[in-house]
Amino acid sequence: MSDDTVWCISGILPRDKAEALEYVVEIAADTVEMIPPTVTSFEVEDGKVWMTQMFFVGEPEPDLVTAVLAEAGLTDWAYDCAPVEDRDWVSESQRLLAPVREGRFFVYGSHDADKAPDDTVNLLIEAGQAFGTGQHETTSCCLALIDALGNEGYAPATILDLGTGSGVLALAAHRVWADARVVASDIDPIAVEVLVENLAVNRAIERGIGEDRPGIAPLVADGLDAPAFAEEGPFDLVTANILAAPLIFLAPGITGVTAKGGKVILSGILQTQADEVLAAYVAEGLTLEKKLERGDWAALQLVRN
Repeated sequence: MSDDTVWCISGILPRDKAEALEYVVEIAADTVEMIPPTVTSFEVEDGKVWMTQMFFVGEPEPDLVTAVLAEAGLTDWAYDCAPVEDRDWVSESQRLLAPVREGRFFVYGSHDADKAPDDTVNLLIEAGQAFGTGQHETTSCCLALIDALGNEGYAPATILDLGTGSGVLALAAHRVWADARVVASDIDPIAVEVLVENLAVNRAIERGIGEDRPGIAPLVADGLDAPAFAEEGPFDLVTANILAAPLIFLAPGITGVTAKGGKVILSGILQTQADEVLAAYVAEGLTLEKKLERGDWAALQLVRN
C-alpha cells in the first residue's frame, strides 16, 4: 500500500466532542511533523450525535492519534481505523450526479452533455463549490414553480435570486423571461465567482448593477441592505432557496423588496418547518398560493397583496 493512501478514523461522538476534536486538529496542524489530518463531521441524530471522520495521508502513527485524541478528551473513543478505498472519486461523483428533468428544464453536468434533449431548456451546472445542481429536492421544487409560472403567463420584469449559489435558479428564470432584469446575489464571493462562470458556460447575458437592460447581474451581498437592491427593485419575482431560520429572519426584508402583486418562492425548508416559515411571511402581508412537497422538503409560493 502506497504512502499516499488515505486512512480514515471514524466513529460516533457527541456534538461537543466532535467540535473539540476539530479544534484540536486545527491547532495542531502547524505543529505535527506528518501531513496533518482533516476532520469532518455530520449530524446523525437530532443535532446531538455526530459521525466524525479524521483523514490522514498515510497510515497514522498510533502515538500521534493517541496524543490528538487525548488533547480533545477522547481517550475512551471507540473508533474504527482503515484505509479509504482507492477509487476514481471524480468519476464516482459524476455518476451519482445524474441529470435532472424538471418541467421544461434539463440540468446536467458536462459528463452528461450527450443526454441533453433538443426540446428542453438545458442548463449546464457542474458540481463544485457552490450549492445548486438541481438534484436536491429544494432546487427541483423551485424549478418546478418557475416552470409553472412561465406556463401560467406570469411575466416579471425584475427578478431577484437571493442566495443564488451556482446560479441555477437565476439562469432558469433568465431563460424563461429573457427580457427581465435579474439580480443574483450571494453572501459568499466564491459562489458569485461560480455563478459568473456558469453565466459564461450557459451563454447567459451578464450585466452590471444599475444597467437598464435584460440579463443577470451578479452581486456579493449580506442580506438585503445593499443599495443595489433598492436600485434594482422592487422585484416582481423573488426566489430564495436558503434555510428556514434565515428565511424567517429575512421575512421583512424580502417582503420589502418585493413589488406589490409580486411572487415569492421560498425553499430550503423541511416540511416540519413550513408552517413557521409561512407564518413569518403571512405576518408581513403575503398570501400562500402554492405549497410543493418532495421527500422531507417543502417549497412555498406566495404573493404580496
